[in-house]
Amino acid sequence: MSKNPKSRSEEFVLSVTVDFPDDVMYGPFSLKLIDEIMCQIRYMGASRVYWLYYGDVEQDSYWAGNIYIYNGIFTYGPQTISDIGEPLKAAVPIAHRHGLEIYGVIKPYNLGMSGSHSEGSDSYDPNGIQRIGGNVGQVIPFLDKYPHTRMKRKAYDGADYSNLNIDRIKLLKKDDSPTRIKAENIQIWASNNNYEYKKIDINPTFKTSIEPAQKKTTDYYGETVTEFGQPVLSITLDDINIKEKYVLVTTDFQDETGDFVNTSVSMIEPYHKSKLIPSEVANLSTVWHRPRNFRTGGLEFDSGFGTLQCSLDSSNKPPEVINSWNTVQRGGIIAVAKGLNDYLPSTPCEMYPEVQKLWDGWVDRVLATGVDGIDIRISSHGNLVDAPYEYGFDAPTIEKFIDENGYEPSDTQEDKSKLSNIRGKAYTEFIRKSSQKARKLGKEFHFHMHTEAFRENPVHGQILGFPPNINFDWETWVSEKLIDGATFRTSWFEGWEDPPTQTANRQDLNTSLADPVANDALNKLNQNKIPLYLNRYTGRAVALNQYLDDYESTFNDSRFAGFDVYEFSDLAHATEDGLKLKQRRRQIIEIRKKSIQLGLI
Repeated sequence: MSKNPKSRSEEFVLSVTVDFPDDVMYGPFSLKLIDEIMCQIRYMGASRVYWLYYGDVEQDSYWAGNIYIYNGIFTYGPQTISDIGEPLKAAVPIAHRHGLEIYGVIKPYNLGMSGSHSEGSDSYDPNGIQRIGGNVGQVIPFLDKYPHTRMKRKAYDGADYSNLNIDRIKLLKKDDSPTRIKAENIQIWASNNNYEYKKIDINPTFKTSIEPAQKKTTDYYGETVTEFGQPVLSITLDDINIKEKYVLVTTDFQDETGDFVNTSVSMIEPYHKSKLIPSEVANLSTVWHRPRNFRTGGLEFDSGFGTLQCSLDSSNKPPEVINSWNTVQRGGIIAVAKGLNDYLPSTPCEMYPEVQKLWDGWVDRVLATGVDGIDIRISSHGNLVDAPYEYGFDAPTIEKFIDENGYEPSDTQEDKSKLSNIRGKAYTEFIRKSSQKARKLGKEFHFHMHTEAFRENPVHGQILGFPPNINFDWETWVSEKLIDGATFRTSWFEGWEDPPTQTANRQDLNTSLADPVANDALNKLNQNKIPLYLNRYTGRAVALNQYLDDYESTFNDSRFAGFDVYEFSDLAHATEDGLKLKQRRRQIIEIRKKSIQLGLI
């Protein structure tokens, strides 16, 4: 006698992702409080948990992570780790006691952060991984041992630009409309250690002119800012002689209505004897350690936000009222640091045997915890830079290219594609091995289908958080039947497809799923009968009512097998004493109501 087919509510999987470092920002966690996480997840009607893994907690291990003991952000991490040990291992039996599946999520490229401690600050570590402006705030012990395995910038002349004096600065507006900036408004500040900048007593020759743009400029969102050859207004500050490595230009305006607008990377050009000095740029934008104040602290050069448009002639002081965006995207200054970064902050290249050993060990350790499956997520926090496509030209990749082609790679698109495919094949081998390991133990193998980045020409906001110049050949993974399920993502880095203070346009679910790349991926994965679980930010992308509507529409969309609430730390926070969870904005209750309505409870 055949069984009755399951109803939609019986088949549909509501899940919740726990990115545990975000949880320990607010309070310490005991096993009892992790049990409460699982209670709340079950209460919402969820049947699955995705729990992110960050390496061994033993610091002498080859596979060690240290995000929980980084003292810059994750305040209660050390206390939590001391109490419960490695969090995923602690969470697995608790999830199972509550009747929940639990999948370990591995981020192979996430070996640290991009944010840095300024050279002049008390937090600066001269022995740490160095970037222009300071040292990377957090990297795992592996990178301290093998810093050369990070993704490398393509070859350039490599001169030491830091000793060149700046004798001219050109400021460029995005168009030729007038500006309110006059000579008397300009201020120049400088520092030798990117900390506590001092105003220079200088009166440069001030000249404005209209000239044709020397390049096309597009912004973070892929929108055209300036066409090549378009007339633009420039301000030239001449007859200066600045020796300091870090130089910023600002104005004395105190309001937020500036008119001198451009992207940071296209706004300033420093010169030495009429030659442009290669440099990294900064304004007050940053992901980490915000808000920034150049008078009392330092700046984040090459922050990854250099393609956001901002105004030079707005207030350069920290905002009086802080919201979720005005300390992340902030103009008011434009600064240069002479020289270029040689590596991505903390993102490894998959071609190195040392990296492959690291990744393989992480897969083994996650599977050993008793999870029901693993999920591989490519996005990370260690590759936020302003020119991502300059990176990915590591020695093993170049050597492999020469072996296969008989010549050194040029800068042509054809050769870049060949390099991208070489790296992609190495990553596919990691996928093959990991899938085989999981299935040998009777576990499922999933991957994150990153529709935001798995495309031919991602705009800057889409590639932010991803390793550039590599072909992630997901169609081969599917055709080789390596995949048991996929977490389907459309969201950009941190859910910032749209500025958080503005209407969600790109983040609208119908708009996201209608994107040709997303739609094509949906069709191909459906054709191959891969269960798809839509991952959706809560608390960042859209308002709660819209979020609940998205949950319901996903339930009613036969292309999806589930809906993933991302992430738990946006739903509830631990109290500072670690005794209980405090719900935020009634989200847990409202999600439960929707689950009841849909028949999941």
